[in-house]
Amino acid sequence: MGKHGSIAISERFSRSMKSECTGKIIVPFRLNAMRHEVACYATWFNEHRPHTALGGRTPLEVYRDLHPANEVPRCEPRSRWPRKSRCAGPVVRIKGKRGTRVGLVVSRFENLPHLPVVELRPAA
Repeated sequence: MGKHGSIAISERFSRSMKSECTGKIIVPFRLNAMRHEVACYATWFNEHRPHTALGGRTPLEVYRDLHPANEVPRCEPRSRWPRKSRCAGPVVRIKGKRGTRVGLVVSRFENLPHLPVVELRPAA
């Protein structure tokens, strides 16, 4: 913190937490339960939630200089989708063949329904 724009980043995090976490649950009265809820949200926010301001990367990917998950080869369920389409950014290689059937897998971080972890996987 202490840098230009750091207050805006803190305010944005607070707004996100209110709309994605504390506004969707019955807030626990016990301090330990509330700490657990906030810790789970912060971990999910940093490790699983892509951020538009970071180019679709997570804060953890930026902080640790990891290869972004949104740039790994992906499944493409549309057989005629143009590889270099502007709206398909970032442009990445396609894993397998175009038109591959995919399944949407939604799990819950720490089994909390308001913290989804979404994955596309090739269908069996």
